[in-house]
Parts: sequence; structure tokens; C-alpha cells
Amino acid sequence: MPDAVPEPALPYSLRAAYSKWARAIGPSPPARGTTPLRPGGRIGIIGAGMAGLYAALLLRGQGHEVTILEASPGRVGGRIMTHRFSSRPEQYFEAGAMRLPLMLEHQPVFDLIDFLNTRDGSIELLDYVLCHPQGNRVLVNGARDRHGRVMTVEYAEAHPEELGFGLPLPVRTARQILDRVISYYVELLKRDFAEGFRALIQYDDWSFYSYLTTVCGWSPREIDYVEVMTSQTNQFQASFPEIVMENVDFAERRWKTVKDGMDRLPAACARVIGHDRFLMGAHVHALQQHPSGVTVHYTDGGAGRHAHFDKIIVAVPPAVVRMWHRPRWSPDKERAIRAMNYQPLYKVGLRFAERFWERGDRPAHGGQSITDLPSRWVVYPSNGISTTGPGVLLQYAWMTDAYTWLPQDRDTRVARALYDLQLLHPEVDVHSLFIEAHDVTWSTQWAAGDAKFLPGQFRELFTAGQSAESDIHFAGEHLSVHHTWILGALDSARVACRQITGRHLPYLSAADGVPG
Repeated sequence: MPDAVPEPALPYSLRAAYSKWARAIGPSPPARGTTPLRPGGRIGIIGAGMAGLYAALLLRGQGHEVTILEASPGRVGGRIMTHRFSSRPEQYFEAGAMRLPLMLEHQPVFDLIDFLNTRDGSIELLDYVLCHPQGNRVLVNGARDRHGRVMTVEYAEAHPEELGFGLPLPVRTARQILDRVISYYVELLKRDFAEGFRALIQYDDWSFYSYLTTVCGWSPREIDYVEVMTSQTNQFQASFPEIVMENVDFAERRWKTVKDGMDRLPAACARVIGHDRFLMGAHVHALQQHPSGVTVHYTDGGAGRHAHFDKIIVAVPPAVVRMWHRPRWSPDKERAIRAMNYQPLYKVGLRFAERFWERGDRPAHGGQSITDLPSRWVVYPSNGISTTGPGVLLQYAWMTDAYTWLPQDRDTRVARALYDLQLLHPEVDVHSLFIEAHDVTWSTQWAAGDAKFLPGQFRELFTAGQSAESDIHFAGEHLSVHHTWILGALDSARVACRQITGRHLPYLSAADGVPG
């Protein structure tokens, strides 16, 4: 069992209220032919990410026959991807999802882990260190501390005026400045949730950037300072509610990850579902709708194949769906598929002969360093802290920062990652310790990074995106208010399963029966 989850920071769920509001106010295509399916139905699920896997677990528990079509020949999990450099302990990094906030709203993910462990017993959690101020480093604007060394986070927070952003004195930390904006709404919500929520949604058509400049009177330098130190370049162009809700999540101080790799979570799901229920290497390219259901056309090893189902769940990113040969759906649905905003993501794992970042007088025991160099964030592993032998860290860039990496070839990307790391750790010859690297450019290989809605997109696209098209249903973290989180995939799967069964299905927990 994971540690006890703390009480919620708010009296009600902000994301749940926002989801309800977006459904009520946004355009909603009429449900066409979505007659509930009785137990024993044949359901195809396209995509073996967490949304598809969770939907399969729910539907098998209701007595349905499920088949999951996955394009990868040998991997499930979608944007959960653990890369292992070797079979030796701790020689891996998370190329996708890497942490779980230990907060009440994310409890369904921990309940899923309990559900799987009663059947499979393979998932163990360990503490995830989000920040280690004494050892994590800050290198922005070329600034150094008063001794000429790369700053630690602890030093930078104590001397923010030395970071070189040219802000008038006194300068507070970026987190303090941002928290003043976020905490205003959090306090309103705590005092009177309805009143606070009304105050929040009046800016639904605003970007966070516009709110900061127009309402708060921030200068471009202030925005650059806070964005560099707390998020990604141009992230504040996302919708105002999106950024507020994200920062409520990251206010949590207790985090978990999965021991020996996050991919143990989808792998356990697959074992409980049954490997015979998967068609791996199935590249879907067309859908045909009939009065009796849906035919899915796919290729397997170059051979054309097809399968017929009573209903299907499309659990892949919108960019994939746009390339299929399929019926033309309602205008609102087509707009949602075309317009949902995704941001690119780049990650590179670097393996070294020793865990040099844990040595010296400023060791980093987990957490992450911050820089305005192309690498942007360097994440030190929370697993294997203080062990001997080789170690792996990762660097990642998201949104606009990720575009810097995408046009480069692999060797250039790895060389630049090592160069940036050398600047952050000049006391160590990182090149002499380097063994190997593996990188993932999500936008070029799997059609997406993470959903991040622009102003007004929740209201305009959310409900239409979730709506069924006859016997075709849709799921994925982009169809929830929990963008980028595993919880978002689970929530969207429940919506699709409710449409299919006509029943409100609770989250899975250890008390549920084994799926048939």
C-alpha cells in the first residue's frame, strides 16, 4: 500500500468542477446510435496506452470480450516508456511518464496499483525526489555564485537578484512570484468554492501570459524569469485555467515512482488482461462503420487484415486519427480532432561509469537542475541513490524548448546534451565517464507529446472530443482535464466505458473481482 494520501488542498476538486463546466457550456454533438451494449459484446480498443489498458480492464470486468490493437510490435504503455540500458539494477531512465503526485485527486492511480498487485504482485513504489535544493543546480544567463561556481537551487533561491534577469530590487524567487498569482485563486476556492470557480473561469479565453501582463501588470522580463525557472519556454501561452490547475498539482510535496521502472504498471495491466487479447504490431489505417458495428482495417507485418467489432474505443492521439481513412464525423468532432493542441517532448538518457552527481561537496540525491541551455532540465534519478557502479540521468525539454532538438541528428543531440551537462558539472570530466545514450523524440516517432490546451479550447473542444460517433468511442489523456497525467488516461477511459455500457463504472480497486 502507498503512503496515506493527505487531505485535499481544496474542499472540492477544481479539475472535476472545470470538467463539468466545460461539458455544460461547450458544443456537444448529438449522441448517435450509442445504444448501451449488453455483456458479451465484442469491443476493439485501438491503442495500448494507459487509457486503452484501463478501458480493457473495466470492460472485461463487465463481461465483454476485448481485443486491443497496438502498433508497437512488443511494447504497451503509450507515453509510459522505460528504457533499460542493461539488465543490471538501476540502469534505466523514464523516457515518458516518471512520477505520481501523492494527492487525493490522483488516488485512482494508486488504487489501480493495488488492484493489479492483488492479482500480479509486481509493482512496488518508491519515493520520488522532485527537488534537492542543496545539490540541484541552476545555470541561467551564464550567472555564477559569489565564489564563481555554478549555483545550487538553494543559493539561487537565497540570491535571486544574482540570476541576471535584470529585474528591479528586491527580487523574490520565481516560485514565490508565481505562487502569489496561483494562491489568490486557491484561497478564493477554499473560502467559497463556487465564488472562486466563477472568478477562475471568467478568464477561460485568456492565455496565462495575457493574464500576467494585463491583470497582474507583469513585464516581459518577469515572465521570462518565472517561465525559465519554473516551466518551459512559452508554456504561459497555454490557457489560464490549464496553468492554474497544473500548478495546483505541482504544489504537492510528496511524490512516488515505480521501482525498477514505470513501465511495470502497463506491463502488469497487460498480464491481468491476458496477452491473448492483444494484436501487437497492428497498424490501423481505416475504419468502416456499419449498422452492425465497426470494421477496423490494419496491417500486420505488411499484410492487410481486418476485424469486426460491436463497438470500438479509439485510444490514440488525434494526429493518428487524422491520417486514417474513415467516415467524416460531426463538424464539432472533426474540429476537436484537428485543433487539440499538443506540445512536443524530447528526452535523452545518459549512462555514465559512475553516479558522479552524487559525489563531491554538493551531491544531488534526486531532484532536477535548471538551465536556459537547450537541455533545460537535468533529472537525477530517485532510484539507486548512493549505490556504486554505473548510473543514468536524463535531460528533457518540452514545448518550444523541444523544437531545438528535433531537426538535429542523434549524434548532434547527444553531443549537445553532454556539452550542457559539462557546463553544469565543470568539476567532473563527464565525457570520460560517458558510456552510452538513448533519446526519444516523441513528436516525430509517436505523433504527439502531451496535450496542452490553448485559450478557449477546453470549452470549445472538450465535450466534442469525448462524444461518441455511433459505435466509435474515444479516450486518452487529451480527453480529460488531467492533461499529461496517468489519471487523465484513466478518467477518459471511464467516460468511454460509461458510454458503451450505459453504467457508471467506479475506479478499479483491490476489492474488485478478477476480470473474466
